[in-house]
Amino acid sequence: MNNLERLHRTSITATDIASQYWCEKQMELYKLKGPKKATVEIKRGKLIHEQIEASINEKIELEPKSYSDSVFKTVYSSYIALSNLKKNKRAREIQIYGSFSGYKLVGKIDELKILKGDTVLIEDKTRSSNRAPGEAELITHKVQVTLYKKLIDDIVKGNYSVENFKRAYHTQNLNITDDFKSQLSLLGIEPQQQSIDYYAEKLFEEYAKLELSNNIYLRYINQFTKENIKALKFYYSEKEADKILKFAIKYWNGDREALPVPFDEKWKCNHCTFFGNECKVWWPQRTLGV
Repeated sequence: MNNLERLHRTSITATDIASQYWCEKQMELYKLKGPKKATVEIKRGKLIHEQIEASINEKIELEPKSYSDSVFKTVYSSYIALSNLKKNKRAREIQIYGSFSGYKLVGKIDELKILKGDTVLIEDKTRSSNRAPGEAELITHKVQVTLYKKLIDDIVKGNYSVENFKRAYHTQNLNITDDFKSQLSLLGIEPQQQSIDYYAEKLFEEYAKLELSNNIYLRYINQFTKENIKALKFYYSEKEADKILKFAIKYWNGDREALPVPFDEKWKCNHCTFFGNECKVWWPQRTLGV
């Protein structure tokens, strides 16, 4: 049994892999024990993302009644956002799909933006102060935005197609509810368009048309003032993306157990709710004052 099955998951998110670069053990415990209560900082960050999305994306009034309905809404809203990229010069909260080594990969892109004629990928992170992120945080954020670029490139190059998506998510078996169909009709969506496959094909067509810059960005936003703190630009490397995935997949394959933070990064444990409870890797050193 691989770790994906052991954790009762069907896909790996870009956030999961980014979290492996902070503390793989913590990421695993979140999956096993469930998320802790959302902190004030997490709630503020989510609110800022929602406010930015509302200012850019077309508001879509749909209330899913089933898993199939939710998949449709995700694919449909992502298509609408992406199809309006040229007109709005920006698109927010777009679902991206892919695979690696037989595993489903999924993520949600914060923003695509047309900047000086180039389409660039931007990942937003919110902070409670204007302090710039440390190197350890920066690594995880860079991993996440790198993976989004990799997933888009795979679609553009034809390495991952809508047919791959349909097979992976068994869309032929996903039927939206009659209630949801009524909602779609009120939006002016014709009956022949009321299927996941219809909008999946349109979404992948939009992705395939992207000419994405190799410059990728991290943008840090103050949670209180909502002002930009700093924007960092990186040059995307496919070799680096493959290296990230190969490291991560060894855990998901079950080739190794979840790695705790190394000794010189045990300061991270002070910010972990599992420290001293479910995880005591560095607990003896703390009690000894090491």
